[in-house]
Amino acid sequence: MGSFKTATDAELLELVRRLFDAEGPAALSFDRLKRQGSLYFALYQRGIRQKEMLVRLGLTEEYQKYKRSIPLVRGGKTTERWTWDRVVEKATAIKTKEGFLPPAQWFQSNGQGSLVQAVYYLERSWEDLRSVIGDFDSSSFVESRTGIRWRSHPEASFSNFLYARGIEHKRGMKYPETYGQQATAGYAYYDLHFLSAQGEWIDVEIWGDKPGGHDEVHYRQKRADKERFNANNLRFLGVHFKDCFSEPKLTEILSPFVGVIEPFRFLKSTDPLIQTTHWSNADELLATCAALAETRPGGQFPPEDWLRKRGQHADREGPPYNTMSVYIKTWLGGVRNVRKLLGQSHVSTEQWDRDKALKAYHDFYRRHGMTTGQARHVRSGHTKEVRNEASRIEAAVIKYASGAASANRELGLSASKRSKWAGGNLLEEYRKVVSDWGLSPSQLRYDHEVGKRLLPRETYIHLGQIVDAATRIYGGTTKIHSIIGFAPPSRKKR
Repeated sequence: MGSFKTATDAELLELVRRLFDAEGPAALSFDRLKRQGSLYFALYQRGIRQKEMLVRLGLTEEYQKYKRSIPLVRGGKTTERWTWDRVVEKATAIKTKEGFLPPAQWFQSNGQGSLVQAVYYLERSWEDLRSVIGDFDSSSFVESRTGIRWRSHPEASFSNFLYARGIEHKRGMKYPETYGQQATAGYAYYDLHFLSAQGEWIDVEIWGDKPGGHDEVHYRQKRADKERFNANNLRFLGVHFKDCFSEPKLTEILSPFVGVIEPFRFLKSTDPLIQTTHWSNADELLATCAALAETRPGGQFPPEDWLRKRGQHADREGPPYNTMSVYIKTWLGGVRNVRKLLGQSHVSTEQWDRDKALKAYHDFYRRHGMTTGQARHVRSGHTKEVRNEASRIEAAVIKYASGAASANRELGLSASKRSKWAGGNLLEEYRKVVSDWGLSPSQLRYDHEVGKRLLPRETYIHLGQIVDAATRIYGGTTKIHSIIGFAPPSRKKR
């Protein structure tokens, strides 16, 4: 179609309009526009990407309807595209079969992970799905870490906050009979009760603004009745539902009753990395993140720009995950924390350059007494988290500072693995262990690993370094035993 360099924005858009009139919505796709000579690139250079183009032409809704109607082709495989109607239809069928809508983790474990992803990239939430299909059995109850099924997410969040701090609590009890004598309703229940530091049970109401399913005027009257009844109740506490999702807010609100307690009870391995008030919300979202990561190269969870289709990922295939991105920030602490939760801390969102890479490399050496290359091995005795950190820093050093050897020269670090044990240091350290414990370093490490004795983490790591050096320098510990005249105590074979 020739060059479009001299065409105005209006003329370019008019040409797209004529293509639409002639061919329908299919003409608005990336592939179709790219076949129109340099038309697509002319629009792109003007900052008119597909989304902006559709808005200017007033064809956004029509194109989206077309996209929903065509099958999805990936890797040569054709699959039906997810729409909200299809999600609801599929989830309803599963609810009918199972008797309730299972949690997101169930879908992930039963080959239905794409449905969960679709919920979020269609700008919806799991609660939206439960509401639409009328899954009141599961939507009306949210389980906290205590195993109690609460009537709402705010109650479950409040419960998780208390559980993590070892504060005893229980489901709300019925109001005294006298309540019905002065209220419009004949009876009512508190939301929950918790035990204060003074040993008193505190009665809690979690206030809403306009709870789902309740008439606003009716709720206002119900709240007024409860507040009037509890006006002289010194053990009563009313909390706004939004405050139940905020750890700092609940800490401030509850401090007069229980003091300030840092969380120490964790049921799941991921709990320490998530705010206690977000635990129940985070469970299903984390399962969704895991499912999305499995579809990505190397199983790595993508950056936020990829989720939102921004920057270098603006033209990637597939839908944006804007809603998921918002929930990830709110409930899981952001993409960096999601990667920690998924065991992908080494996939860093940090922006590296040469100076940052060298500083991190040097700091790591000072903290751990070895290079990142030495620390990456399991036999170094370091935790998986430290080994992942070593891998991340080493990758940055290779990319930005010409590798570890160059970094060692520049920072004045010895590249020799034997330098720490030179001049008889290894034999001296080995003798010291034998003298102090009467056991070889390997035997001590084994006793620690099977729970026979508890060693400080630094000692355990140091023993691993001795065993590692003995293998590298002397080909094993047998030769060292011969040199220092030590016979390790025999162990009974099981």
